[in-house]
Amino acid sequence: MAMDGINGSQKLLNAQLNSSSSIAQTHTEGAEQNFVPINKGVGGNASKRVTDTVIEHALNQPSARKSVNMLLSNSPIGLGNQPAKEDIESMGYQFSLTAMHIGAPMIFTSSDGGTITVYDGKGTAEMGEDKRKIVYQNGRFTQEMYYDENGKLTNGQMIIKDKIAGFTEQQYDFIMEDNNRMTVVK
Repeated sequence: MAMDGINGSQKLLNAQLNSSSSIAQTHTEGAEQNFVPINKGVGGNASKRVTDTVIEHALNQPSARKSVNMLLSNSPIGLGNQPAKEDIESMGYQFSLTAMHIGAPMIFTSSDGGTITVYDGKGTAEMGEDKRKIVYQNGRFTQEMYYDENGKLTNGQMIIKDKIAGFTEQQYDFIMEDNNRMTVVK
């Protein structure tokens, strides 16, 4: 029995998927379905990241404004408009996973353990997906950047946790003025 190109390709794909150990299987109304995980791996080497050394230097700055500027200059999500997926990937962060619902965030990872989570603001408030934002995390550092519907930065927050106990050691909040000038709130 001869196979046409589409059915033959599908059977070959199913055979390859069934032989893969990373395939999740589920049963729906008696039919078996295979799902290929979106997670492609750990990610690349981050060209920009906030390290413990950068954090310690920032904590020792004489003003909050200098600390914020230092952290932002080392962060992959600095000042400016919301970066596109290609911009994030060019900095060594690889798309790793998302969920399948409206407003689900896209998560990018790097080999150093850093993650960038991008929210499009189309999700629900209950799931924390109702605001357009990007969250960058690396170790004890978390940075949240909020954007308007045009992708313009409106405000942000940076939290540094204590190395041992995990409490908030320092928090910086800032807003962006209409003239693109940053005002550090605390």
